[in-house]
Amino acid sequence: MSLWFAVLLGLVQGLTEFLPVSSSGHLVLAQTIFGDGIETNYMLFNVLLHFGTLLSVVVAFWSDIKELFLEFFAWIKDGFRINGHPYRRFIIMLLITILPMFAILPIKSKIEGAFSSSLVVGLMLLVTAAILFLSEKAPKKHKTEKDATWLDALIVGIGQCFAVLPGLSRSGTTMCTGLFRGFSREFSVRFAFIMSLPVILGANILELVDVIRDPSTIGEVSLACYIVGILVAMVSGLAAIRMVRFVSKRGNFRPFVVYCTLIGTITIVVSLIRMVV
Repeated sequence: MSLWFAVLLGLVQGLTEFLPVSSSGHLVLAQTIFGDGIETNYMLFNVLLHFGTLLSVVVAFWSDIKELFLEFFAWIKDGFRINGHPYRRFIIMLLITILPMFAILPIKSKIEGAFSSSLVVGLMLLVTAAILFLSEKAPKKHKTEKDATWLDALIVGIGQCFAVLPGLSRSGTTMCTGLFRGFSREFSVRFAFIMSLPVILGANILELVDVIRDPSTIGEVSLACYIVGILVAMVSGLAAIRMVRFVSKRGNFRPFVVYCTLIGTITIVVSLIRMVV
């Protein structure tokens, strides 16, 4: 792997992981263009890119994450007593969002495999665009961790499950589901990114297990490429998070609606032409 290719993959991973444009969808498109070897021949590199994006969430939301850890240990000390502390409520909401994923995990790989064609990715990118557009019409409410309900958290968690479909953005789905449930724009973004931590960490662990089982998937990657890839993924991830927060504060996701619509339409047209020709 060349250093420039490591930079490119780190950039794509960092941006598409957090911008509401679907990282899995872009991976399928990249595999269509460059071949399947991107993911299968460099699995360890892929794991470390995800580690870089995980670091970007930790850095961007460090104050929240620090308070969540402190409150978690305080919660244990209290015998897991539920009170009105905002961060204790936040922790419980995060735990609730994880529950639906246990139902989808046994069939996750089958779903991804069945819907991994570029045509499906194009259609799901259009669905992502529609969800982002409709979220602008959601009633303007101001729920935060102080008054959001357990049902709100469960529904956001269910929304996250649908993002196993390549082309359907995880960050976009969770943010918009939060908005539909009356979350404030600031909290919907903050909650969506922080709840991505266990998802990214869990995916990293599963992929790392696969690497240990089959070392041939490591590929020929230099130490410099690993370091550069992680750093680029982290920095571009931070930039993506900042961009989403900025766009959300302005009150719309229009730039991402346009992008997903454009890329989705092009992908569908190219896929149909390939099927005919």
